[in-house]
Amino acid sequence: MALFTRPAPAPETWTPQGTLVSQRYRALEDATVLVYTADAGRGTARYAVACLGCTYREDRNASGNVMTEPDAAQAANAHATACRAVPRGIPARPTDAAAAKLIRTRLWARRYGTAPHQVHIADFHTLRVDLQRPTEWIKALLTGIAQADPGFLTATPTSSGQGIRFTVQPFDRP
Repeated sequence: MALFTRPAPAPETWTPQGTLVSQRYRALEDATVLVYTADAGRGTARYAVACLGCTYREDRNASGNVMTEPDAAQAANAHATACRAVPRGIPARPTDAAAAKLIRTRLWARRYGTAPHQVHIADFHTLRVDLQRPTEWIKALLTGIAQADPGFLTATPTSSGQGIRFTVQPFDRP
């Protein structure tokens, strides 16, 4: 046995950085399914579901609306009763560069269209288990992207002056 080893937390008790896990479900082969939010202190929290055994991630209900906790619990339970994935443990925390790439990829997909697309921090709910980063880190990254490439992402103060509004700009169409 090696000295000074630190055991990794079990998936049954792990909480990804930047989230609040409210419920956990056990899938058929013991993979853990998380119900979580990243909306600490907001009026109406938005929830998401992630399976730690497979790639299942969801933040919208069957009607396409954002999930409340009961919606997320229902989705997690439905997934857990059908998922045959074996536990894979806790996902490795990506490097800052890899996490930034996940966010840029999500933003890039919003460029297809003719109108600018407003970005909300909640747009990254399904990525939170994979990102393992707090909201402040995501906001700082978005600010950096907006400063480096304003033709891709713009940052403007909100009308209240209390925050920043990020907007993905569409591709220039000739």
